[in-house]
Amino acid sequence: MFGDLLLLLVNVLIIEPAQAELSARLGGLGAPAAVMQGVSSCVAAAHTTLGALYTENPWEGITTAFRLWTGLTSYEAVLQAEVPACEPALKAARPFIAREPG
Repeated sequence: MFGDLLLLLVNVLIIEPAQAELSARLGGLGAPAAVMQGVSSCVAAAHTTLGALYTENPWEGITTAFRLWTGLTSYEAVLQAEVPACEPALKAARPFIAREPG
């Protein structure tokens, strides 16, 4: 029961906002479709990894959500640190994420 609630919170507080922000930023910066798809797949797959991690250590999940909410960290930083399988997709997206819009 608690694990299901935690997975829901991971989805609502981390996965969905990360998906929306990264898709908007990459789309606005003209990233190729393959880069956008790679990041989208990575974020979707991160749900399982982050859910397992934060179920074992709920305090880390709460801290991460707080840091994201306050702007102390970014979705890219969380994915890079917590989901090693996302490294190739994030590496491909980095030139676009680092650019300023416009």
